[in-house]
Amino acid sequence: MELLEAIRSRRSVKQFAEKPLPRELIEQVLEAALWAPSGQNLQPVRFWVITDREVLKELESALYEHGLKLKKLLPILRLFVARFKGEKGPRLFRSLRPALFNGAPALVLTGADTGSSTTYAKDCTLAAMNLMLAAQGLGLGSCYFGWTALLNRMSDWKKRLDIPSGVEIVDGIGLGYPAGERQPPARKAVEEVTTWVEPAGSARQ
Repeated sequence: MELLEAIRSRRSVKQFAEKPLPRELIEQVLEAALWAPSGQNLQPVRFWVITDREVLKELESALYEHGLKLKKLLPILRLFVARFKGEKGPRLFRSLRPALFNGAPALVLTGADTGSSTTYAKDCTLAAMNLMLAAQGLGLGSCYFGWTALLNRMSDWKKRLDIPSGVEIVDGIGLGYPAGERQPPARKAVEEVTTWVEPAGSARQ
């Protein structure tokens, strides 16, 4: 699959098929993720891959319960935390539901030691994007799960997953085969979101 085709055809999978995911394919997308750029080429990104169905169900439930506790604090959070103010808070919690992982047979967590780099969070997310595009190119599906960041508040689960205390989990990506197809969502036009700074007198074709 051509790169531009992979970019345009990638979808966030809302339901994964109950089909085994070969470890070899997971290793291929991880290898592709390692080729993402990183600040000063420090390569601080680390991965945790969960394929145990029981562990996935338990983690999904634990994240959901933790999210519900956070939701109860929303009135206070909206007063003091910028990302929860206005309609941003209620919009965020709309995605909180028991089936957080959409039936994914594999969950990949990206993270890094917080002292490893000043750009570790960006590096993790760049790696996550490479991973999702590689998955698309291999005929797999993926979905980005933001709620996995709550793991940073769950020391018992960090210990269970062998995540060092100094590591911050940045991204969570579900991997597997999509159950059905999704239509492409509307995208804004380039002209709508782009500001050009060009030489005087230049004319765009």
